[in-house]
Amino acid sequence: MNGNIDNKNCNSEYGYTLIELLVVIALFAIVLSIGIPSTKIIFNTREKKELMEFKRDIIFARNSAVVENCNYILYVYVDKNRYKIAKENGLIVTIIKDIKFCNGIVIKGNNFNSIMKFHPNGTPNNAGRILLTNSKKENIEITITPATGKVNLYINSK
Repeated sequence: MNGNIDNKNCNSEYGYTLIELLVVIALFAIVLSIGIPSTKIIFNTREKKELMEFKRDIIFARNSAVVENCNYILYVYVDKNRYKIAKENGLIVTIIKDIKFCNGIVIKGNNFNSIMKFHPNGTPNNAGRILLTNSKKENIEITITPATGKVNLYINSK
């Protein structure tokens, strides 16, 4: 033999069968599906990011009150599912941040009449607790201690 293949019994037309094409497409689909993240994971990540941003904003308000020697105010609007951070300098109140929760976090309530003021020494005007839920119906609680203004985040699964 000289290395040539004798095709006397085969047709002269070359091609792929339907089964071969389906197997190749199925393999591509499996390989590509491994790299695509689940949409549930994406939404959970967005919720966590939104929740952590809220906690950081509260800490920012407390720390900025100390550094700038003025009052910072946290407004929590349960009915609008949003919060605002404002700087109070004498009689002038300037809105620093105005954030609406839109990725699954829902504000259920708070125990400080929707306004918490951080004084120049970092202490809040009273202790506070903000109740939230996420898309998985987990209860989330953010507490602000009275003397130190420390912010704690608790997530309770049902």
